[in-house]
Amino acid sequence: MNRPSAHRPPPSASAHWRSPRDQLSFRVRRRGDIVLLAVRGQADAFTLALWRQQVRAAADTVTCSRGALVVDATRLDFLSVRSLAALSDEAQEYRREGIEIFLVTAEPAIARIARADTRTAQLPVRSTVVSALTAVHLRDRTPEVVSEKPGKERTREPAGPDVTAGSAPPGSAPHLGGQRVVEVQRR
Repeated sequence: MNRPSAHRPPPSASAHWRSPRDQLSFRVRRRGDIVLLAVRGQADAFTLALWRQQVRAAADTVTCSRGALVVDATRLDFLSVRSLAALSDEAQEYRREGIEIFLVTAEPAIARIARADTRTAQLPVRSTVVSALTAVHLRDRTPEVVSEKPGKERTREPAGPDVTAGSAPPGSAPHLGGQRVVEVQRR
């Protein structure tokens, strides 16, 4: 016969004692001016208030106005559209302060939903933490163009409107009408 254990309450009784923290856990790490918020569990209506609270708390720890928060959702079992929209709302608010919020998810369906929904279309979504970190670092760099015209000295010119940061992978030098993008580190 199936009797409830003396050590554990029956399922109906334990449902009243559940906490959003039982379904959703967070880990915060720093990497310079970037804060990484790793999330596990289920981000749904039940955990929405905790989701918002933890995203705000992590974003508030970003120390400089050009910093970023990377929300790593690759270990989430479920991400509701409401939680996605809440993250997008926070991203929009913090963007005004110069802090960018990125969502990392390996689920292509979540990235498609984020792009298609007008509430979340402005939220930067990446498939890996590395690509989000790279996007943050490239955002802060200004490329220079090096002219390679035969018979002339190599001159540095500011990048034109057709050249953007991140248009070429690091270490590569694609040719753009006799010019190439050169990665420049700021001092």
